[in-house]
Amino acid sequence: MAYITENIIAMGFPAGDMSSGLLGYVEGFYRNHMEEVLKFFETHHKGKYKVYNLCSERLYDASLFGGKVACFPFDDHNCPPLQLVAAFCQSAYSWLKGDLENVVVVHCKAGMARTGLMITCLLMYLKFFQSAEESINYYNQKRCVDGKGLVLPSQIRYVNYFERVLKEFKGETPQGRKCILRGIRLHKCPYWVRPGVTISDHNGVLFSSKKHPRTKDLLSEDIWFNAPRKGVLVFALPGERCVADINGDFKIQFSDRHGDFYCWLNTNMMETRQILETSDLDGFEKRRLPSPGLQVEVVILDHDAPIPRKKAAEGTAIQSTTAAKEASTASILQVNASTEGSNSSQLVDGSDDAKGNTVSGNDSGVQEDTKVAVPGEISAGDHQGGDSSKAAKAIDAEKVEGSLGEGKTTAGVGSQSDSKDTGVLSRHDASPRSGAVAPSDFKAIAAASAADASVFTFGDDDDYDSEEELQ
Repeated sequence: MAYITENIIAMGFPAGDMSSGLLGYVEGFYRNHMEEVLKFFETHHKGKYKVYNLCSERLYDASLFGGKVACFPFDDHNCPPLQLVAAFCQSAYSWLKGDLENVVVVHCKAGMARTGLMITCLLMYLKFFQSAEESINYYNQKRCVDGKGLVLPSQIRYVNYFERVLKEFKGETPQGRKCILRGIRLHKCPYWVRPGVTISDHNGVLFSSKKHPRTKDLLSEDIWFNAPRKGVLVFALPGERCVADINGDFKIQFSDRHGDFYCWLNTNMMETRQILETSDLDGFEKRRLPSPGLQVEVVILDHDAPIPRKKAAEGTAIQSTTAAKEASTASILQVNASTEGSNSSQLVDGSDDAKGNTVSGNDSGVQEDTKVAVPGEISAGDHQGGDSSKAAKAIDAEKVEGSLGEGKTTAGVGSQSDSKDTGVLSRHDASPRSGAVAPSDFKAIAAASAADASVFTFGDDDDYDSEEELQ
């Protein structure tokens, strides 16, 4: 427990009472015990205190505090809706102005992060401080010996959001701004960072790469595409307008074997592009491998905004398709040469017939099985038309590797032969379940940008195809 000001108190969850469950009773041995908390407030602030519970995971009997308990719940290690922050500040202000001796007691589970977010916003609301930075520094000094009470990047971001609410919106929380999440870019991304993506808000999950029909059968490293600019990876859904519809608060969570990291953002407080350093991402410091210089760029557009198709992006699509055709043709020629060599060997083995009429019975089958049609030209109109089947036929087993700075394209051969000489098929070329888009189709569309020429051009103001020459 700590006095942040004479009238604002921060504390941990008052445990030890069976009304909060067995866990709460056990926590009473190392957290503030309910009986001790009651005794303290009845001794020093009798009839003058009001308790604010921020825990979404547990409650207790409000009658223990004489019914003067208000709940403003949100999840641990997360951010509240901006409207909830404003409502809390208004409630606390109404209680404090009722009597100069009134105090507000704010707690979450540990009484640090969530409590710090709300109290620092309240300090600005009460005009103790003009900036979020000053308020956070003051709270950290008062709350913890090591000064690490409020340290989660997204929670600090929301304190800064509330500063803008007070200054730019005159204390009125802006109404929801309907947007679409166009896509995500990773800059200076090492090869070991290829996470799955989940988009959610306070009402639930909006998108998950593990559940979406087009990505659920893919590994997380296969949902990222190499952009024309070296060192930039892109996550988007080719041929679709957006990854998710968002409005107000939303969360982006990245998950891979090295550890999860995430961020909370708000559409009302964002421009078209939001670039986040690793220090702006929650949980990134806990990952096993460092990623110096990594940046996460989030691109949103207004819900009714048109999505332009830039010529540069269309050119990239054509270049990608051409490169895929050339690679496929080279592989086919190599397979044909190997087949001819095999046929010649078998003809020599069957040369007992002086006229050369003896041919191995398997030769015709090999020749027939290894015939692969060279992909034809794909017009720019096909690129914009969204015909995924044409792109899939053009590069049937194309696989885009996700290594840093590389765009290795390996064209698989659509042969029915099991021989290793006929090419190696992508591990995602298996037939999809009914109603799902084949993963190989998804990769083909993405690699060639055939279904949507703006896969790498999200329609934001500063597209990367204009900053450097397309490779």
